[in-house]
Amino acid sequence: MGSLSALRQLIQNHPIIDNHAHNLLSQAAASNYAKYPLEQIISEAQGVALTNASSTLPFHRAAAQLATLYQTPSSNWDKLKAARDELVERDYEGLIRRCLEGTHTLLLDDLLTDQDIESFNWHDRFTASPTKRIVRIEAVAAQVLSQILRSGMIPSKGADLSSFQAHWENFSRDFNSRISDAIRDPAVVGFKSVICYRTGLDVQPTDDDRGTTQLLQSFARTISKATASTPRVEDKPLNDWLVRQTLDLLKAAKATQPNKPLQLHTGLGDNDISLLKSNPAHLQSLVAQYPEVDFVLLHSSYPYTREAGYLACVYPNVYLDLGEVFPMVSRDAQESIVRESLELVPSTRLLWSTDGHFFPETFWLANKQFRDVVETVFVDYVQKGDYTNDQAMRAAVDILFYNSNRLYCLNEQPRLPASQIDKFADSQTDSLDTFIRSNPNVKYIWMQFIDYTATVRIRMFPVLEFAKIVREQRRIGISVAVLGMLQDDGIAGGSTTGQFYMVPDLTTLSPNVGIDSKSATVMTWWKTPEGEPLEECPRTTLLNITNKLRGEFNIQVLCGFEIEVVFLKPTKNQSTGEEDWAPSITNHSWSQMTRETRRMLPLLEEIVETLASIGIYLEQFHSESAPGQFEFILPPDSPVAAVDTLIKARQVITNVAEQHGLRATLHPRPYPFAAGTASHAHVSISPPTKESSFLAGVLHHYPAIVALTLSDDASYERVKVGIWAGSEWVTWGTQNREAPIRKISPGHWEIKSLDGLANMYLAMAAFLGAGYAGVKEDIPLTLKDCQYDAATLSETDRSALGITTQLPKTLAQGLEALESNETLRTLLGPTLVEHYITVKKAESEKLNAMDEDARRKWLVERY
Repeated sequence: MGSLSALRQLIQNHPIIDNHAHNLLSQAAASNYAKYPLEQIISEAQGVALTNASSTLPFHRAAAQLATLYQTPSSNWDKLKAARDELVERDYEGLIRRCLEGTHTLLLDDLLTDQDIESFNWHDRFTASPTKRIVRIEAVAAQVLSQILRSGMIPSKGADLSSFQAHWENFSRDFNSRISDAIRDPAVVGFKSVICYRTGLDVQPTDDDRGTTQLLQSFARTISKATASTPRVEDKPLNDWLVRQTLDLLKAAKATQPNKPLQLHTGLGDNDISLLKSNPAHLQSLVAQYPEVDFVLLHSSYPYTREAGYLACVYPNVYLDLGEVFPMVSRDAQESIVRESLELVPSTRLLWSTDGHFFPETFWLANKQFRDVVETVFVDYVQKGDYTNDQAMRAAVDILFYNSNRLYCLNEQPRLPASQIDKFADSQTDSLDTFIRSNPNVKYIWMQFIDYTATVRIRMFPVLEFAKIVREQRRIGISVAVLGMLQDDGIAGGSTTGQFYMVPDLTTLSPNVGIDSKSATVMTWWKTPEGEPLEECPRTTLLNITNKLRGEFNIQVLCGFEIEVVFLKPTKNQSTGEEDWAPSITNHSWSQMTRETRRMLPLLEEIVETLASIGIYLEQFHSESAPGQFEFILPPDSPVAAVDTLIKARQVITNVAEQHGLRATLHPRPYPFAAGTASHAHVSISPPTKESSFLAGVLHHYPAIVALTLSDDASYERVKVGIWAGSEWVTWGTQNREAPIRKISPGHWEIKSLDGLANMYLAMAAFLGAGYAGVKEDIPLTLKDCQYDAATLSETDRSALGITTQLPKTLAQGLEALESNETLRTLLGPTLVEHYITVKKAESEKLNAMDEDARRKWLVERY
């Protein structure tokens, strides 16, 4: 049963590639049920027919599930809509984020409509990897037709056929040009035809002798009855030509461009479809005519799933998509569809999609129901001996992720939920094999972890030796002395006897870029000799607290980081003659493009492009205030994954800077005459209903949190009054950059008292742990929204806002607050806190024995 448990966990948690979906409605339109009936999420019916949807079995199932999504006790449709309206108004993005949880990438057909929807790129904020585009060819044809119609001079109805010839030549030329451009566009990964809706799937594979005349007649009919604002291409010869022409262009581009399949709507649709002509069996001759092009039969081809399965069985260029029927049909029908798909179709040619559109709930219901049905079916097959557990796991991850990843040439690496990593051991070797196949130049793997001084520690292995670690054929032991180790390998007390073991987290495996090395990096967990999580592991600590928030209060957490660095150039100290560092540029200011700043553009753009090459896509970057200081803003992610990305991104920035002869430092204040360098974090909780008690917990424990967020004496040089660093009092304020906690929106805050010297796993664990304690104890929020720098207020004014506590002004004060904080000691782990305090005290003693210049140089060299 243990293996079945791993299978269940894998199916329920593995990231998905949604290979066919559409844009979401804007918040303003999301509750416009008169125009977009909510019932459409479970039915293809329209108009009067849609009013009967509430009596269907899929409707009742979906309503019960939506009640859990909206956290309301009633599945009454009107009450569900009321709960939804409140949620959309209060936290629409939070609703979307939850509905798209687990979605790695969306392949979006964004030409369904151009009204009331969010833009294509807007959806990127909710997925691990940027959205890719599927181009709807009939929409492209309509755009070209509209352009011709707006130009005027259209022959009247009944005019001689030859008078349409010039317009046809323009149309065919422009259509070919746009499709060819899309084939070359790296954001486009495939094409789609809705010919099933227009004239049916009985597409003629070639023109007959009368083809040219028939095609011109078809075009003439189409253009004669079309209007410039809403042209529609629905005349068979012309529609057939659009499909064939696209296939011809895809075939011709096969040798020079990545594979880009053609998706076709098949089967299930609204009353605008000819049900008989939606049978994919009509496509057999076309599929045979174009063996060079891959075809994706969308929507399970329901009710013609078996016909589609036959095509996918006998033609290697046919794939069957299992979307749309979730949640449109009953549980039994869904199980039957999955079983029928597996009757003949290789599991390597089955794809998953939600066909999500307009409402985020369409994604949530589809993914939830699909995972549940696949779990039921696959567990049944394993229990009956049709699949081994390994075979079932491989088939499941292929359908959820790898088949689409391969077919659309996405080159993505899944991020498995860290909480499930132990349960996916059976698929670890497969993940490593997939990575090596995708990155054949990688010969070495660096296993790394972050110690209590925020020093990155690395062990390097040839790939073959690392494979043994993944297969658990060998273990990598680390002396427990590292728990008391300083940056220069000095030991601050503790035992030198015993060891823990590094276990690679393959979800973090990534090539090392920006550096001349055939290597990749992987983050690790710390485990006991018995294989249990080690209490003192910073990543495990953050994961545990994240899981407590989710498991006990259904609170989802997202984190995002701002990387601030100062680029320094090597120089010589005039008094000592030793190597030192100086600002790389001096004519420089916040968000300004000076002559010297422009000289930095090659470096900055190389950093952005290098990060993108390993899937880290910056949201923005700009110059900061101090000389040579720049900021790079990372996308949000779950807490552990967000910190993993932060560490990797910093390494890339450092690597690229070194290639340009510069040093990128995280020193909190390398120049006493300029603003400091932070590593601000954005934290959001969803739903934000517990935001007051969460924030109250953070503020109550803030002096102790600071021991982990401002972890060096140099850190306190940055948080001075008047330099937009959070000032000196424990408080919060809406959009107040002189408060240590800046509120941005409901449940979304920025942490100002944080810099690059912190072990960010521990810093975020402390912050989230304090918030967890506030929710658990239902601590009231007594501090009021402060709109000023609290340091500039009188004691009376501060008291009126509930501001009574100053931030620690030294590391010693912060460590004292942490040592006496029983709540955080318990949540973080007493042994961890003990080791941390011991290390930081020893580190502080070491650094304070140096003069100011030596201390600054020592930190710059290491951070």
